Amino acid sequence: MKISSRIVTTTRTPTFFGNLALASVDRLVSTTRPDGIYILVDPNTRKHCLPLLLDKTATLINAQILEIEGGEASKSLENAEMIWKQLLILQASRSSLLINLGGGVVSDLGGFAAAGYKRGIRYLNIPTSLMGQADAAIGGKTAVNIGAIKNQVGFFHAPTAVIINPEFLKTLPLAHLRSGLAEIIKSILISNPSLWRRIYKKPVNLLLNMPADSKFWQELIKAAIIFKNKIVVKDYRELKTRKVLNFGHTLGHAIESWSMQGSEIPLLHGDAVAAGMICATYLSYLKTGLPKEDMEEITAYLLEGYGHIQVGTASKSIIMEFLKQDKKNAGGLIRFTLISKPGYPVINVVCDHAEISEALDNYSSLSRITA
Repeated sequence: MKISSRIVTTTRTPTFFGNLALASVDRLVSTTRPDGIYILVDPNTRKHCLPLLLDKTATLINAQILEIEGGEASKSLENAEMIWKQLLILQASRSSLLINLGGGVVSDLGGFAAAGYKRGIRYLNIPTSLMGQADAAIGGKTAVNIGAIKNQVGFFHAPTAVIINPEFLKTLPLAHLRSGLAEIIKSILISNPSLWRRIYKKPVNLLLNMPADSKFWQELIKAAIIFKNKIVVKDYRELKTRKVLNFGHTLGHAIESWSMQGSEIPLLHGDAVAAGMICATYLSYLKTGLPKEDMEEITAYLLEGYGHIQVGTASKSIIMEFLKQDKKNAGGLIRFTLISKPGYPVINVVCDHAEISEALDNYSSLSRITA
């Protein structure tokens, strides 16, 4: 199914969406006139996505390719330095253009490198994962991890444009599609009660068996893009409104960091966020008046779709330590984004140690369902 290129615009960054979106690359390059073009990839996007990008464009024929390893561990200062050194060797200037072709890791790391190189060069995000298309590539946040602690160093540095082509989703393993879907579910739960009622009737596994270019999938992706762009316009530097996007991420990031530290196969970001949303839903029931029926529906939906992560007593203690490093904390207080009902987020909700522990215990007590 061909989808006409559509533009969803923020005051900072135009977003080109659809199967014809790659046509905008040549127009952007012709307009910005960079003196050098560099494309950041990982091994998977070099193999599966770069040929499509080069086939659909004429202006990238002389672009230099930079490659990093895939996976969350690649979001490091060491890899940022590696990119900077390569750009120096290739004589990239302030007038050069970096194109990030990949998922959330490539978007985050590439944006970070662009923000730091010569105090900031232009870059395009061309997200190839559902996680990138629905969330990570949009909004101008860039970051690297410090060890296992997520996104501790970063810049606000807006891309020149974000170019979203659903054809790239056909290259993704099912697990990565499911991970990206968690960000879409998060977006729906904080913004769109009517869409939540619709998606609630479509289990995660049913959605994953639908073609990525189906009408419903495109509706979900576009809704997430539009909502995030609206939030970013209102609060680019996350002083207030943008904090709504952190629903499920406070404990989700802590769970992901715990997994990165102690597992040979760390959790995918979306799987950790799904667990974080279950915990945030329970805290919403305790703290912001979320009706028990809504809590149970959200929990059942996420548990069926994402399964259950085993969090024992020792693991809980480690997760609580990671939680202390969350960027939203202030004055030693841990602040959450919760919901009062689907579609109605509440930011800056302080939860104490006992309440967070109760939420983790509740999560641990849930029956294991294999997704």
